Amino acid sequence: MPVVGMNIKTIDARKNQEITIAVKANTNTQFKEIKEEEIKQIGRKGLLIGFEFRTEYVADNSTKPLAEIKITGDVLFLDVNEHDKIMKEWKKDKKLPEDINLEIVNSVLRKCVVKALNISEDLQLPPPIGLPFASKKEEKQGSSSYIG
Repeated sequence: MPVVGMNIKTIDARKNQEITIAVKANTNTQFKEIKEEEIKQIGRKGLLIGFEFRTEYVADNSTKPLAEIKITGDVLFLDVNEHDKIMKEWKKDKKLPEDINLEIVNSVLRKCVVKALNISEDLQLPPPIGLPFASKKEEKQGSSSYIG
């Protein structure tokens, strides 16, 4: 896996007002910059991919977020075979190749969703992702549970 590390730079969370109505949590990840950097510890060049992870809590009738969580940082990507391809596409369209984009987005989501989940609990906001819930098992009427 070419994603070898992640560095969180900032975490900003705010609740603009108390949440008393149903809201949607819209989560988005964007890449802001890519730069090649010498990684002295391993003696190789790597790519630092700057990201912004954002969850906004919005109501149906509002354009302004009622609350938001923003996390910024860098992903360290080490795959020398892909560096030129990545830099070329980034300079052209400010995009990553699709397969690499998926890998990096998934790495960012794994780390940032967990942090955002804890922050949302601290701010008394709904979780940014759907969580599983256990429910009481209902018995079927008219069925017998005799095993003979």
